[in-house]
Amino acid sequence: MNGALARHLLPVLLHRANNAAQLMTALSSLARCGPAPSGLSWLEERANDLAQASHDVDELGYLLAVLASASGADLMLERREPRGLAWTTHAVGEALRRDERVLAPASHPVPDQLPVHGGWELCWAAGSLLLVAGRAGAPGDVLEWQWLDEGTSWVLVGACAAPQAVEPLRAALAERCPESVLDVRGGGWSWRVPAAWLRARA
Repeated sequence: MNGALARHLLPVLLHRANNAAQLMTALSSLARCGPAPSGLSWLEERANDLAQASHDVDELGYLLAVLASASGADLMLERREPRGLAWTTHAVGEALRRDERVLAPASHPVPDQLPVHGGWELCWAAGSLLLVAGRAGAPGDVLEWQWLDEGTSWVLVGACAAPQAVEPLRAALAERCPESVLDVRGGGWSWRVPAAWLRARA
C-alpha cells in the first residue's frame, strides 16, 4: 500500500519528463541556428517556452523527491514547497485518468503548505488517500473531494462508493503524520490535520 502512490505516479512523471526533454532539445537546436527571422535570438523569442520547461522540471524534481523520501531516501532535506500539495493532487488526477477514473475538479484552490511540517509526508498522505479512494471505484467513477478550513484544523474529505478502501493507509498515516486523524464512514472519509500545517491560497 505504501508504494501505490509511486507505482501510479511514476508513469505520469516520466511522461512529463519526456515532454520537458523534447522541448529543451528543440530549443537547443533552435539556439544553434543563430538569430530568428525577427532579429531576436531564438532563446529570446522562445523565453516563455524556456520558462515553462523550468517550471515543469522544478515540479518534477519536487514530486520525485516526495516519492523517494516516502521510500526511505531523505531527499527533501530543508526544502519546503508551498505548492507541493497542489502539484501532488494534479499528478494524482493524471494517474487516475490513466485508469479511467476521474478526480473531480477542486471547488476551491488547494491550500499552500506551511514550513512547520515535513515537506513530503503531507503530500504523500493526501496523494495516497486520493489515489486509493479514486481507484476503488469503477471505471468512469468520479471522486468528489475538497479541503475544508475549519479554523483549528484543515480537513480533506472524499466521497466515494468504497470509502473503506483507504482503511489500509491508517497505520502509515499515523506514523508519518501523527497529529492527523483519519475517519472512515459509510458515505466517505475525512482526514484532519492541524491548522498550522496549511493556509488558504491568496
